[in-house]
Amino acid sequence: MNLKVKAAAVMFMFLIGSGLFAQTSQEDFNFPEPENNALLTPLTLWSTQYYIHEFRSGGSIPIVYANGGPSGLYADTCDFCEAALEGTAYVKDSSGIISVINFAQSGDSLFVNCRACKKYASSKLRVESWGRTLWTKSEGFGDGVKNYRLIPFRTVAVDKNVIPYGTVIYIPKVKGKLVNLPNGEQAIHDGYFFAGDTGGAIKRNHIDIFTGIYTGNPFPEVIRSNESKTFEAVIVTDTSIINTLTELHTK
Repeated sequence: MNLKVKAAAVMFMFLIGSGLFAQTSQEDFNFPEPENNALLTPLTLWSTQYYIHEFRSGGSIPIVYANGGPSGLYADTCDFCEAALEGTAYVKDSSGIISVINFAQSGDSLFVNCRACKKYASSKLRVESWGRTLWTKSEGFGDGVKNYRLIPFRTVAVDKNVIPYGTVIYIPKVKGKLVNLPNGEQAIHDGYFFAGDTGGAIKRNHIDIFTGIYTGNPFPEVIRSNESKTFEAVIVTDTSIINTLTELHTK
């Protein structure tokens, strides 16, 4: 077993211990291709990806919860800012206990200047707001919108004015692609995704695919981080698939 698979397996045991329902087998990705695909509402999209940032508590920047309570966790500049960008982080304290923190809102206080992190010094994103992030304690893979839980390789962040929350979309170019599940196993993706999250940079036909603890690019034909590199998708109307994915995402 290589180091990446070992790390995934260890994290999977933690997630099971936290009570999260997670995909564990190929059966979770076995929806059939949509019928009458040509009759479904078409979408032309472009995609980025987001994932869970993992780091060890340390540094001088406090992780402060939105309710004003201290978390007892700390970060350095780059870890704080990357966690704010991704929206969810696993933070391990000195005892080895992992806390799941989720972006809650931007506050009034500036905790850190994210431009001071070399990685984001010349970023075109709204880096300045990241340093004001307040957090909420979460579990599993973190939280999306409308009290949805995030599910790796299923959840996508969307602009609700283009793709309403709770919508299921099918991306033909993803069908048949291999994904690395959180338990270290692999599965063949069926192409279906659930609109369960959003983000400040997600506008118009831009979607952001959540890949959990996997930081590689599982779908290079789709995740190209370039608004000119578009692909086709359709809005799914099959109620059985919609209901199943809605239930999976609902706490």
